[in-house]
Amino acid sequence: MAALTTRLGRTRAVLIGGLLAAALPAAASTFNLAPIRLEMDRSRQTGVLTLHNDGDAPVTIQVRPVSWSQPEGADRYEPTQDLIVTPPVFVVAAHKDQIVRVARRGATDGERERTYRLFFEEVPDAAPAGFNGLKVALRIGIPVFFAAPAAKPDLAFSARWNADGTLELSAQNKGLAHFQITDFELSAPDATQVAKVGGSRYVLGGSETHWSLTPAPGTGRAEHLRISGHGDGGAIAADVAVTAP
Repeated sequence: MAALTTRLGRTRAVLIGGLLAAALPAAASTFNLAPIRLEMDRSRQTGVLTLHNDGDAPVTIQVRPVSWSQPEGADRYEPTQDLIVTPPVFVVAAHKDQIVRVARRGATDGERERTYRLFFEEVPDAAPAGFNGLKVALRIGIPVFFAAPAAKPDLAFSARWNADGTLELSAQNKGLAHFQITDFELSAPDATQVAKVGGSRYVLGGSETHWSLTPAPGTGRAEHLRISGHGDGGAIAADVAVTAP
């Protein structure tokens, strides 16, 4: 886990064009952040991020901190005063960097991890006279975790066959800290692959998440499956009991 907290990654704001963007010229800034998440604890209560403006013009950014929870498996964000962000609003010149510092007000919880997100949002300039296009304000959200010494993730998996042959897989985190699932594979007792899933997903402490999977044609409805994969808390390997429709 320590290696993950110190490793620098970058996340880039990406504009995905739709029909309107295809019909009209689009104006948008491009910026990226490093690292791609913050993890802090009692010994390291301040985090530092670097925002780099890849564009050819200055960009104004505001930072919005929110608390992060997952009731019924869905991400929920609510305004919070728990985090101190400096500076909260700034202008970054073209191809330049801006350092942003983050701290939490008050002492960290001794029993469970506290989870937040920081949204870096572009404040778009007014469109120039005669501009006939689409101005897009970009936004990047990164996770912020304040760890508690005794808080650990504890994943448990279950699954259910549906009448139409699809499979509902659930991951319940019974622990008090998050687990980021990066990929996994489900296999039958005879080692036949049932499903393979990529793409990162967080399961916060005390929360759960679900996948709706379509196994390959002809896959038998086994009562037990094997899950194996990877996450920021280590390797994933467990037997999964599967209920009938």
